[in-house]
Amino acid sequence: MTVPGTTSEKQGNEFLQKTASTFYVTTLGCPKNIADSRSISQSLMEEGLELVEQAETSDFHIINTCTFIQSATEETIETILDSAKIKKQNGQKLVVVGCFAQRYPDAISEELPEVDYFFGTGKYDKAGSILKTKFPEYFPGDVNANLLGRDAIPQTQTDKAFAYVKISDGCNRGCHFCIIPSLRGNFRENSREQILNDTRAAVQSGAKEICLVSQDTVFYQKNTEALIQLLEDISTVEDLQILRLLYLYPDKKTFRLLDAYKSNPKIAPYFESPVQHVSEKMLKKMNRSGSPTFFRELFAKARQVTGLEIRTSLILGYPGETAEDVDTILQFVEDVRPEKLALFRFSPQEGTHAETISQDVSAKEAARRVNLVRDLHLKILKEIHLERVGKEYTAILDEVAEDGSAIARRLQDAPEIDEVVYLKPGAYQKGAIGKVRIDSFAEYDMEGTWLG
Repeated sequence: MTVPGTTSEKQGNEFLQKTASTFYVTTLGCPKNIADSRSISQSLMEEGLELVEQAETSDFHIINTCTFIQSATEETIETILDSAKIKKQNGQKLVVVGCFAQRYPDAISEELPEVDYFFGTGKYDKAGSILKTKFPEYFPGDVNANLLGRDAIPQTQTDKAFAYVKISDGCNRGCHFCIIPSLRGNFRENSREQILNDTRAAVQSGAKEICLVSQDTVFYQKNTEALIQLLEDISTVEDLQILRLLYLYPDKKTFRLLDAYKSNPKIAPYFESPVQHVSEKMLKKMNRSGSPTFFRELFAKARQVTGLEIRTSLILGYPGETAEDVDTILQFVEDVRPEKLALFRFSPQEGTHAETISQDVSAKEAARRVNLVRDLHLKILKEIHLERVGKEYTAILDEVAEDGSAIARRLQDAPEIDEVVYLKPGAYQKGAIGKVRIDSFAEYDMEGTWLG
């Protein structure tokens, strides 16, 4: 298309009135950002723009960023610089949104002149009106393609059997290592109507599985019974097959929430609850609740759900951590035997309380501790894998390749995060739900046979 400001701007504007401008969204970071990108896409389509499949062919390339940890920040910067090369070739507008833009607005203005526009968090559903105000020449004057309303707008995940639906944003926990409250603000929940509408729209676009995401799912209405009722309401959405809960802070509300796993058959047998540490001393330093005893009770209750598998996370090397604290973690992992374990080496984040504490654990020592716990977990995971071989699991077909091979995912595994089951070429239907038999395994992923 003609770029505004050139000698052919008049002809270009006439062209824009006849043909819709296009956009592409690159999403970095966690599943919550995927849900936000869907809001961005919906907002832009409401203003008459069209979604395309490649950044190179778009008029607007929007990068939804992440800056949760240093590696995420580095990936964001690298993605922006790489995208700037595409912009030079195609004359598109490069727009940066989300957490990185919220955290580093001055740096973007001063050091990334390639970026045409940026805005932070909390404005995803207003992206269309924001960009229309800034770049009116790219937007049609009369939008009449969306008279059916927001729910009729195509989703950005139509090619997937799952979709993310955001239940809330922000967090009030105040963990000393976490930058999220500075980026996302205080906890604020989406309305029941919005959550149900987003669920219906995703299911109508082809999703069989809905993953509820947030920074703190169990804080919804500060009332576990209200959350359980919401889950029941979501489960009544026609054609919804699987409901997956993510980001369950390990406290008493989560303990009570486990009752819903037994009463609601659509909830996946998957329990993600990030403890971050086990030593009570270290939890207090991190400004988190919990204790080894409570965590053991929490996960023991989760194990009462038939077929359920556990995912948790741990941070190693936080200031003040001793060898004894690491031993406490090792014993906990040995006792609880979580099927999925995310391990992070602590690195102080600018703007957090932890940044102000004396860093008495070197990065090298923190990495050694991470590897120590990882080695133990890999040993446990190998034993878990051996127990899986020959067993049948309910699974969903996530991908079918051109050569006929496919990737299935057990209900015990979350999309884009956990293990998958690789299938040899055969007759598969993407999105199908059926049985898979586990035949073998590698370090994490498995190979199996689709039984249908």
